[in-house]
Amino acid sequence: MRNPEPIEPIEVKEIVETKSDPPVVEESTNGEQAEQPPVIEGSDSTPEVQSQGPAASVAVGPSPERVSALAVVSVVSSLLGFLGITSLLGLALGIVALKQMAVNPQLSGRHLAIMGVCLSVFWLVLLVAMGSFLWVGLELVKALFNAIF
Repeated sequence: MRNPEPIEPIEVKEIVETKSDPPVVEESTNGEQAEQPPVIEGSDSTPEVQSQGPAASVAVGPSPERVSALAVVSVVSSLLGFLGITSLLGLALGIVALKQMAVNPQLSGRHLAIMGVCLSVFWLVLLVAMGSFLWVGLELVKALFNAIF
């Protein structure tokens, strides 16, 4: 069997083309010229403000939706619902998060709040059922113990 020849690495160079437009100059009300920031090509009709530093551009318009923190905490506490008290906490936080989302349309995470409420109800039903079986079992053992002794 013949040994394969070593393969030499190939250098890849990335070529980036930049296009610089001359700044737009407008005359202000006091007679001085004010320089406007360049417009970004290929963007939507939403005007943007662009900074010269490493900071990100800021979009002007309706603010983006944000996930409700109460909905996230509701899901996390509901996942720990086997502890008992956390399922009650998850249920309460999920309901409050749903009410807040109904009032504030900028909040998202409705699916998280619903999931938190459902998990909490599941754990509460399971814990009550287990407690009932444990109580009935202890009563039977107690009755059996009294009958023998």
